[in-house]
This record gives sequence, structure tokens and C-alpha cells, in this order.
Amino acid sequence: MEKVREVHIVPVWREYDRVVEPIREYRPDRVYLLAHDDQPANSGEYCHDLRDELCELVPRVDLVELDLFDMYDVMGAVTTLADTHAGERVRVNVTGGTKRAAIGASMACMDRGTNAEPYVVEPGERPAGIDDPLTSGYDSASLMTMYSIHSPSRDQVIAMAVIDAYNTNTRKTKLRTVIDKGRQWGIAGLDPEADRDKGDYAKLRSRITEDLEERGYIEIVERSTRCKHVRLTGSGYQTLRSFRHRAENVIQTLEDRSGTDLTLDNPVEESRRLE
Repeated sequence: MEKVREVHIVPVWREYDRVVEPIREYRPDRVYLLAHDDQPANSGEYCHDLRDELCELVPRVDLVELDLFDMYDVMGAVTTLADTHAGERVRVNVTGGTKRAAIGASMACMDRGTNAEPYVVEPGERPAGIDDPLTSGYDSASLMTMYSIHSPSRDQVIAMAVIDAYNTNTRKTKLRTVIDKGRQWGIAGLDPEADRDKGDYAKLRSRITEDLEERGYIEIVERSTRCKHVRLTGSGYQTLRSFRHRAENVIQTLEDRSGTDLTLDNPVEESRRLE
């Protein structure tokens, strides 16, 4: 029987033993360290020692730089990396980073479409001080109790990307635009070869917009009986950031295309292998 590879994802912020010791115990095949992209505390001597030790423990360690104080940034990184390692055992240490990182990592693991197990690490001690890790020692690591949350499907991510891309300073996105672009990008039920039909609006609503509106991800504004505009809410934009990997090819095309206004950060763009 082929061995299932194990991957650990670990946000890191002023911790050492709670990061290293579970990895020493479980010996994953690959580790991703999620580090803050602008933190003096992440450049201390113990941080370099941590990275060096991990490189000796596991075959490969990657450093992903992001905003550990943005839970959606962390959530997006975890969902993206878990999707990259579909079919492998992905575990997430939710106690190595900031509080907001812990929330984002936990939310990612609760998503039904993300195959990742969160675990918490109990420290041996909690010494005070700025120049040292927040805790020391290693007591135990245990899996967390999880409650499922629903994330958007690929088709819904495409629709949200189109809504945001064509909502510019000079014009607002129409539902007809979502339908036409949905045909182009392969949203289920919208046949690219078929003629325009009033039934397209019903298909879009039943498959895409009704659910997104109920979740508070989009708002639909009726300008007239024949014209409806749609826009993302703040929650919808953050959700699009977190799950952009489900329609990455579409989003990259929209970002590069003239006449659109889509600027989404990729949560794992700043990633490099540690040697």
C-alpha cells in the first residue's frame, strides 16, 4: 500500500517548541511555515534556529510570507495549500501564530471543501518577555473539534470574480454581464453555444446568486424592471480572497484583462523553499 504523505501548515509568531516538537513527533513529509511579512520579531535568532532545525527534521520546508494579523489572508493560504495537496494528509497547527491567524486557520479547516485537520499544542511553560518565545516546552498535541462551514463552489467563485472585476469607478456590474461571462468561463447550466434566453436569469439565480445573496456575499440592486446591478459585500470580497484558488485561471485572466478592475492578492504568492 502506498504511503500517504503528510503535510503540516504552521503559522509562526514568537513560538518555538509549539512549532518544532509536534513536527519532531509526527515527522511530516513537508512543512509550510506561514510567517508575517513585516515583523521584527520574526527575524530574531531563535527564529533562524527554528527554521534550521525544521530543515534537519523534514525533507522540505517552505516559507510563506503573508499578513498574520489578517485572518482572511491566513484562511486563504491554508485553503490554497490544502487544495494543492489534495489526497494527502494535511494538518494545521493553529497555536503557533497570532490570535487572528488561529481564527483564520481554524475557519479554513472547518470548510467542508478543505481537507485539513487542525491541531492545538499545549506548552510546558509560559515565560514572559519580548526577546524570547511566548512559551517553552512541549506537553501534547491534540486534534480540534470541528464544525463544518460552507464555502463557495468554483462556479460561485467565478461569478464573484466577474462581479468584482466589472464593477469599476465608471460602471456597475449587471446580472447580464455575469451571465455572459459565466457562459464564457463555463458556469454550469449556462450553455456558451445557446442563444440568449430569459431563462438564463432563473438559472443564474438558482445556481449562483440566490445562495450568495442569502449568505450576505452579494447585494443586488434593481435599477429598473429590465436592469439589475450586483456588487460584492465586504464579506463577499474577503471570501473571494480566501477561495480564489478554486478559479485561479479565471481570476488571473480577469486581473490581466484591460477594462476590468480586479486586484486580489494571492495568499501564497510570497512562498520560497528553505534550505
